[in-house]
Amino acid sequence: MRNLLTECLIVFFSLFFLVECKAASTSFFAITSSDEILFSDNGGYGWEKIQDGLPEGVLPVRFYCSGNDVFLATMNCGIFKFNKNKWIELNSSEFKRPSIYDNPWKYRKISAFAVDPLDPLNMVVATKHSIYRSKDGAKTWKEMPISDIGRGNYITALSIKGDSIIAGTSFSGLFSFDGRAFKKIGKGLPENPYSPELKFTEQISSLLIDDSRIFAGFYFGKGLYEASDGRSFLPVKNDSDGDFSAVVYDIKKYGDKIFFTEKNKVFAYEVGDSSAREIYNLPAIISTRGDIKSLAVIPREMNFPSLAFFIGNPSVKFRDERAAQRRSIYISVPALTKRLDYYIKIAEESEINSFVIDMKDDFGNVLFDSQSKTAKEIGSLRPIKNFKEVMKKLKEANIYLIARIVTFRDKKLYFAYDNKYAIKNKNTGKPWQGATHEYWVDPFSTFVQDYNIELALELEKLGFDEIQFDYIRFPADGPIHLCKFSFQQEPSFYKSEILIDFLQRANYNLKIPVSVDIYGFNSWYYFGNRIGQDMEEFSYVVDVISPMVYPSHFGQSFYKKFSTDTRPYYIVRDGALRASVMINKKVIIRPYLQAFNLLSPTWSPEYIKSQIRASQEGNCSGYSLWNAAGDYDVAKKAIKREK
Repeated sequence: MRNLLTECLIVFFSLFFLVECKAASTSFFAITSSDEILFSDNGGYGWEKIQDGLPEGVLPVRFYCSGNDVFLATMNCGIFKFNKNKWIELNSSEFKRPSIYDNPWKYRKISAFAVDPLDPLNMVVATKHSIYRSKDGAKTWKEMPISDIGRGNYITALSIKGDSIIAGTSFSGLFSFDGRAFKKIGKGLPENPYSPELKFTEQISSLLIDDSRIFAGFYFGKGLYEASDGRSFLPVKNDSDGDFSAVVYDIKKYGDKIFFTEKNKVFAYEVGDSSAREIYNLPAIISTRGDIKSLAVIPREMNFPSLAFFIGNPSVKFRDERAAQRRSIYISVPALTKRLDYYIKIAEESEINSFVIDMKDDFGNVLFDSQSKTAKEIGSLRPIKNFKEVMKKLKEANIYLIARIVTFRDKKLYFAYDNKYAIKNKNTGKPWQGATHEYWVDPFSTFVQDYNIELALELEKLGFDEIQFDYIRFPADGPIHLCKFSFQQEPSFYKSEILIDFLQRANYNLKIPVSVDIYGFNSWYYFGNRIGQDMEEFSYVVDVISPMVYPSHFGQSFYKKFSTDTRPYYIVRDGALRASVMINKKVIIRPYLQAFNLLSPTWSPEYIKSQIRASQEGNCSGYSLWNAAGDYDVAKKAIKREK
C-alpha cells in the first residue's frame, strides 16, 4: 500500500514539476496599468522593463502576435516590433496625427493590426478610421479605399491572408476587401436593436481568416462566432454573456485547431467540436498581479501558438482624486437665484455634495461678471446678481462647485464678427444652421478655443472646484453633410483630434479638475468621427467623463429584453461596465442620470434610485442628476439621507 501511495505521489509531483517547467520556459510580455512594458522569460517569476526603442511618454495599448514575433500598438506613437531586445518602429508618416498645436501625441492610435500567417511581410494596420497595407514588412504603407466602411466607423479588428482582408468595426459589423473596396458581409453576428429601423452589431475584438472560414471574436462577453462559408455566422462560444470584461482578444490557427483567448484562458476548437474547450490558464503568479491589462504569451513547449490576452482593465489611482465621489445636481442660473436655499437644503438632507452650475449657457450667455474682452464685444454678459454672495453661501455649505461651460454651441459668438466663427454651409458659404435654436461655432478656430479656456481660467480664480465642458462635440442634427469648417487647415483631421487638442490645452492651463459631458451611447461603443467624442481618448486628457445615460434618450427598441421596471437600471449599469473596459481608468466616470419625467412609464423616486444603484454597481465614482428646470422634488425622495 505504501509503495502504491509513494508511486502516486511521484507521478503527481512529476506532472506538477513538468507543468511548472513548461510554464517557466514560457516568455511573457506585459503592459501594466502604469504604462510600463515588462518582459519575463521565466514564467512570470521575474520581470524586466523593455522600453529600449520606444519614445518617451509612450502610451501602450496592446500586443499583437504572429509566430514568435510580438508587436506593440500604442495610443500616441504608432506601431512597433520587438527584435533583439529592442522595439523597432514600423510607422509611416501617414499614421501621424495632425494638430493645430505642438501636440505630444505624434501618431494616431493603432486600433487594429494583423500579419499574414503565411507571409510575414504582408501586413495591415488601422488608425481608427483609416486602413493601410504593407507588402514589404512595413517598409512602405499604402492607404486602402474604405468608402463603403465610411470614416464614421471605427476599425477594431483586422485579419489578412494573401489578398484576403477583413475588417471588424465597433458597431457596424464586418467588411471584406474584394480587391477594389471593402464590402459588408456576415449574417448572424450578435446585435443590439436600437429602433425598428436600426441595429448595432456588437463590437468586434478579433478576426481570423482560415481559407473559406471566418472567425470573429467580440467584446463584452459576446464570445466567438464562426462562418464556415464566410458569410453566415454561428456561435462557437458565447457563454460569458453578461461578463463585460470577457473579451475574445486573439484568434490563431495552429495545426488543425483554432485557438483563442478570453480573459486569462486559452480555448481550442476544431471542426466537429460541439463547443470550444479550455486548455490553458495563465499562471496564478501573473493572473493575480492585479496591474496587468494586456499580455503576450510566447510558449516554448505548450501545444498552442503565441497569443495576446486582455486580462482586464486594472483600477488605478484617479488622475485627480478631488473630483472623486461627487454626487451632483444640475442647476440653471435662473433656478439658482430663485431657489438657492431650496438646493442647499437638498444637499443638507441627502448625499448630494456638489452642484453643477451654468456659467456659459446653451445660447452663449456668460453668467458671471467676466473681464473677457471677447465676452464684452459680443454682448454675451448676463451676470448673476449678487454672484459673490451666492458663491460665499455655497462655499459655507461645503458644496463642491462645478462650472458648466457650453463650448461649441454658442449663439452669441455665432452671430458676432459678421459670423466669422460660425460653421459655414459648404454650398452657400453662409453660416450653417442645424437643428432649430442650435447655433454652432467652428471647433477648429483657435479664437473659439481660447475664448472658452479664458472663461474657464476666470471661473477657477472665482473659486469653482471643477470646470465641465458641455457640447464638446460637433453638430449631430440637421444637414451636417453641408458643414464647412473654415478654420480647418489640415483636411485629414479626425473630428476627435481637434477636440483632444482643445482639452489638452484646457487641462494644461487649469489647476482644477476638468470634466466633459458626452452622449450616453458613446460609452457603449468606440465612436469618434461622427461627432468627435472618442471616450477612450478623452480618458487620457481629462479628469472626469460624464456620459449622459438618460434611459429616455435611448431608442425605443433598445434593451427591450428587460422589463419596463428594470430597463433603466440595466441601461445605466451596463453602459458603465462597458465604458470601464474601454477607458484609461485614471479617469473618473460620473454619469448624468435622468431626474426628469420623459418617456418614463415607471417615473417615481425608485426610477432615480435604480439609476443611482446602477451607477454604483457599474463602478462609477459619483453621479450627476439632470433636471433642466431644477425641479428635484421627486429626486429628493430618492436621495434623502437615511436617519
